Amino acid sequence: MTGQPREFRHPDEVLAFLDGIRQRNREMVERYERFAEQAGGLTGVGFSADGAVRVEVDENGQVATVDIADGALRHGGRLAGMILGAVREAQAARAVKLAELGAEFGGVSTVGLVREAIPEHIRDTIDQRDERRW
Repeated sequence: MTGQPREFRHPDEVLAFLDGIRQRNREMVERYERFAEQAGGLTGVGFSADGAVRVEVDENGQVATVDIADGALRHGGRLAGMILGAVREAQAARAVKLAELGAEFGGVSTVGLVREAIPEHIRDTIDQRDERRW
């Protein structure tokens, strides 16, 4: 549609035009439902720099699991910062996955915007790791 008013010469043209709108709407709803189904279980995982802390966030970006290796306790006062760093990484990883999923379903690509919003050091860590195992 160009935004210009359409001129119809016959009632069948109007019906065909409306059918086209209905079909596009059905396709959009189906795409959204597939997206929502896949995005519903999307989680993110993040790690401390030394791998001693692993955090998983749920489909809402909320912390679901925090695993701390026994050796991490030796870090004392730095442990809180390690945990927060892993949380940020997990949330950023989930945000990137969500943006990539949206682009796959034909939405406006927000991957670049999401990546720009993530601090560079976290973005680099996400890019360099292949789901480290703890």
